[in-house]
Amino acid sequence: MREGLPLRLVDTHCHLVSEKLKNDVDVLVQRARENGVEKIIDIAYDPASVDLALEQARGRVGVYCALGIQPHDASTFTEAEACRIETLARKEEKVVAIGEIGLDAYYTLSPMEVQHACFERFLEVALAVNLPVVVHVRETHTAVHERLAHFAKRGGRGVIHCFTGTREEARDFLDIGFSLSFSGIVTFKNAVELKEVAKAVPSDRFLVETDSPYLAPIPHRGKTNEPGWTRAVCEHLAELRSTTPQAIAEQTWTNSHALFTKLGPA
Repeated sequence: MREGLPLRLVDTHCHLVSEKLKNDVDVLVQRARENGVEKIIDIAYDPASVDLALEQARGRVGVYCALGIQPHDASTFTEAEACRIETLARKEEKVVAIGEIGLDAYYTLSPMEVQHACFERFLEVALAVNLPVVVHVRETHTAVHERLAHFAKRGGRGVIHCFTGTREEARDFLDIGFSLSFSGIVTFKNAVELKEVAKAVPSDRFLVETDSPYLAPIPHRGKTNEPGWTRAVCEHLAELRSTTPQAIAEQTWTNSHALFTKLGPA
């Protein structure tokens, strides 16, 4: 451990591409660095944000991106777009993952059959380009787990982003080799079972994120979230796991680089 040195963190999931953040990227990246967040993964979620995430990552040190179509926007999915994202993932060094992809039965903004087709196709893209997946799960645990179990048997890997499930659901994903990422939700007082999951998850299988501009952690709850507040998630996890923020930062730094290998050496 780098005792006495500043924290170094990776925000493994944020949306600099969002309307609330896209006009202030340089300021947000600088504030993140001041809080020890040295690397940021900017997550695309539809065809337009794919182009913007690439643009934001290409010109900035420490900013990377993941490309995909989230379940809410699955209706924008086409085979041509899947092929385009596959091509970009092959040639662009800043593309470290395929995502955000997954299934959402809470907000069915796209029909479930369309969500399934989109999810399935991007899992194939991830295998083709040998990149991890960033997966959105909401009220779809069984379906997502079943598909990811098959994906993992074929060599696939990835993370369940903004994990909010039960201990049993956590175990299901851990058992197939997936990591769990914790957002500001873990700091909320009513997230009782999630805190227990965060205490128990193996040290080499958890990550931290903001999901900004959403889900600002305590003490910033209610504000527009930003990558620099990854630090608050780290500090809360340190309390839950009876260790130091330095230890959590170093562990999640190592875990992030082990999963997202295109982030470079840890």
